[in-house]
Amino acid sequence: MFTFIPLWIAYALLLIGIAKFSRGSDALLPGKVSVMVQALAYVATYVSAVALVGFGGLCYLFGMQMLLIAAGNVWFGTWFVYRYLAWPTRLWQRKLNSRTPAELLSKAYETHALQVFLGAISTILLVVYGSAVFKGAAVMLAGVIAIPVNTALILLAVIVGMSVVWGGLRGVLYTEAAQGLIMTIGIGALLIALLKAVGGPVAGMKALAALPPTPAANNGFMALSGGPAGLNIIFLTLVTSVGIWAQPQLIQRHFALKSLNETRKTAPLAMLALSVVVGGAYFASALSRLLLGPNITNPDIVMPMLVGQLLPAFGQQLFALAIVSASLSTASALLHIASGSLGRDVFGKNLEGWSWRIVVVLCTFSSGLFALKSSSIIALICTTSWTLLACAIIVPYLMLIARGPQAGARAAMFSSVGGFIGSILWYLFAYKSTSMGMTGIAAPGVVGALHPILPGCALSLLLFILFANRAKEDK
Repeated sequence: MFTFIPLWIAYALLLIGIAKFSRGSDALLPGKVSVMVQALAYVATYVSAVALVGFGGLCYLFGMQMLLIAAGNVWFGTWFVYRYLAWPTRLWQRKLNSRTPAELLSKAYETHALQVFLGAISTILLVVYGSAVFKGAAVMLAGVIAIPVNTALILLAVIVGMSVVWGGLRGVLYTEAAQGLIMTIGIGALLIALLKAVGGPVAGMKALAALPPTPAANNGFMALSGGPAGLNIIFLTLVTSVGIWAQPQLIQRHFALKSLNETRKTAPLAMLALSVVVGGAYFASALSRLLLGPNITNPDIVMPMLVGQLLPAFGQQLFALAIVSASLSTASALLHIASGSLGRDVFGKNLEGWSWRIVVVLCTFSSGLFALKSSSIIALICTTSWTLLACAIIVPYLMLIARGPQAGARAAMFSSVGGFIGSILWYLFAYKSTSMGMTGIAAPGVVGALHPILPGCALSLLLFILFANRAKEDK
């Protein structure tokens, strides 16, 4: 595998070079970027190795019903976002002259406390989420060029940190676009090889439909499961397709838009790229049971096994490059917004020159340290970060887009804090999948199967309406 080390060195130099030579004057705001760059950058930020490898492995267990998640990502996570949210977000950002999502909401509702709160939780959750992304990329890189995982982790953290320091948001967008293109090519190569191995899509789906049901796919591998297994798929779709509306690293992408017409052009390109990357990976992983057999118990090894069986040495390197690209593009976005949140939202500093560099280094170091020190607490926060951020942000954000900031500061603040705390409490005391292991308490029956994103967002909405009505009465 050492034969391919020059390929990886060239890849690292490409990312650093793109960031350095495409940087903007303001680290938190982009310069002018093309529609294609915006589309690929959005997909690259959206998709990480967690989706391609982790969710890909789940497709082996659940079958084609996982394509419901891919469809949700394409239509709700991309089409809906660009149709209804992206351009209004850009208009509010321009009107309020805000540089981070937390600053956008705090200026709109005229409450600085909201900026500090959202900046703090965004920094913590995104840095820790980024540690899992770094770890996944390091494991993949160590496997293909035979170096220790910790060495790979340090190298990747340095590369991403340098690209964020030098490039700012404009540089991050360009590096993500390059990585998004690599992801599309890598997943496309795997999909073509797999379809050839199973005799084409129709023959493959017929063979998959003929397999006997399992507990995870109790209605077969071509249908949505009944009971908890089916609910799990629906909730995963909700978290990854609707919960992403309020993710700071994706909201920040809308700040690069130049016009409504440009927004309309970006949407179909992003949808196409996401269909190939996520849809192709999930479709291939669902069909992988036909080649790998029924006895794999660890879903995380499904995608590496499939790649090793189907692709030649160079193809394996190309796919590994795609997985690493998925991870590093997401990590770049996470570190960029985490650094901006810590510096501008929490500390209230204008990030320029060395102040920007120091904050990026601090966030990169923290993320890398978390990745080195694996623990169950970190893993839990990583898997729930999207939910916690969604419960804190989505209601005030959507209300701003739909009705403007007329509800006032108290409605936004109590809604955000209440949704965040409510989702944590549900994880601890009601959601059976997590609460039984942490507190030994769970809500009875179907209530205990409700994912925390539902009660968290419901409480956030309730508090928003309550305090908005009080604001009207006071007037």
